[in-house]
Amino acid sequence: MNLQTYIESGILELYVLNLLDESERLMVQSMVSKNPELKIEIQEIELALENHALKYAIEPSAGLKEKIEQSLKASAADQNVQNKITPINEYSDHQDWLDFVTRRFPEALYAENFCELIAEEPGLKQVFVVSTFDIEEESHEKEYESFLILKGKCKCTVDGGIFFLEAGGYTQIPLKVNHRVEVIEGPVMAIVQYLEK
Repeated sequence: MNLQTYIESGILELYVLNLLDESERLMVQSMVSKNPELKIEIQEIELALENHALKYAIEPSAGLKEKIEQSLKASAADQNVQNKITPINEYSDHQDWLDFVTRRFPEALYAENFCELIAEEPGLKQVFVVSTFDIEEESHEKEYESFLILKGKCKCTVDGGIFFLEAGGYTQIPLKVNHRVEVIEGPVMAIVQYLEK
């Protein structure tokens, strides 16, 4: 093959832009090893692309750096929650949890029903739940169930007693006690926690 024709084919530009499949990349590398002038051509293409990018670069908006930093901080915070469970209790800030789950599970905002594990370690598990359905009566023999409501309203029946929870509401269910949850205003979003005794 004529070397000039090969250069003019555009394959070297595709190589530099990493737009070739593996077999084509290997073919170009083989050609470069046999023809040192192709290496020079590749360096010139890289320089031309860099100059083009610099010439037509768009200055980012003043607030972009701040947005990126905030996003990185939020991502780090999410990672910390994933790596170490923060147990929920009556003092938990439901808005902090809502912010966390909406960043981590954005698809849940439009779901009628959704269930996803947040974190788990020996003896402790947290699940994010979105539900439009009532939770049938149940009881737990070996783990305490508690939940923090993030959105919606529900009616809880625990051992015959009735109470209502809405955003910010928290309850812990005693062991071996029948309980059920009815959705009053849904979907209900909640952090559900299971703590082994």
